[in-house]
Amino acid sequence: MRFYEVLFYDGNVEPPAYYLIDGVGGESPEEALRANLARLSRQVRSALHLGDDYPEHKIHEVLYVVRSGGMVSAREAT
Repeated sequence: MRFYEVLFYDGNVEPPAYYLIDGVGGESPEEALRANLARLSRQVRSALHLGDDYPEHKIHEVLYVVRSGGMVSAREAT
């Protein structure tokens, strides 16, 4: 099992920022995201004070796992 950092990208702030949300474990970045996506979404909502009316898919669009050589998007992993 490998461990990866999960980032949330906020392009609505100036300057745009990536926020470290948590670390996840899995055989691949994609597997780690799939296995932890619900928990990560809850953490993003809590950390950034996003209400239940904020669409889940919007969180997934800007959630990334850092891996060697780049990042994997939650959009691509699900």
